[in-house]
Amino acid sequence: MAVLLLGVIASGCLPWGRGTSQVEIFSEMHYSQSYRSQEPPRLYPAQGSVPFLLVGQDTLEVTEFVLAKTQATVSQGSDLYGVNCAVCHGASGKGDGPLREFLIKYQSIPPADITGPATSAASDADLLSFIGGGGRIGFFSMRAGAPSPSAMPIFNKLLTKEEQWKLVHYLRDLQGQ
Repeated sequence: MAVLLLGVIASGCLPWGRGTSQVEIFSEMHYSQSYRSQEPPRLYPAQGSVPFLLVGQDTLEVTEFVLAKTQATVSQGSDLYGVNCAVCHGASGKGDGPLREFLIKYQSIPPADITGPATSAASDADLLSFIGGGGRIGFFSMRAGAPSPSAMPIFNKLLTKEEQWKLVHYLRDLQGQ
């Protein structure tokens, strides 16, 4: 009787099919029910956001991350501007950087004067959208579902939101705001 009982218990540990086992000792990701092959990564709320429900609202909203303007963020924005923006927009933001002539010759769209009235009148959120979306033209082209004719990179893919906010603060400093 004991031999029969031991045989039944031992058979429960034997694999019944190729690549499977009755008793899972090591859980492997590709066997997990919560993961599927070729599944994209899960999207999480933006860094620093706080989900909340407003009174009378039945869907969850996520607040936008906003970085406060300080002397440190402006200084860090200056460094980011020098590395990412000055080559096209110039050191003073007038759109007169070293690549201006090249862009006009081959792209026909000159870099924007980011100290001009159109950019100065834009809100901080608009500036953040323009930086992240590849400039004003790139942002509106993207929203329309069209490819952007602008040579400006889409900085949403290159910089974090925090770094983009630092650029916004530095641009406001260049504009005298």
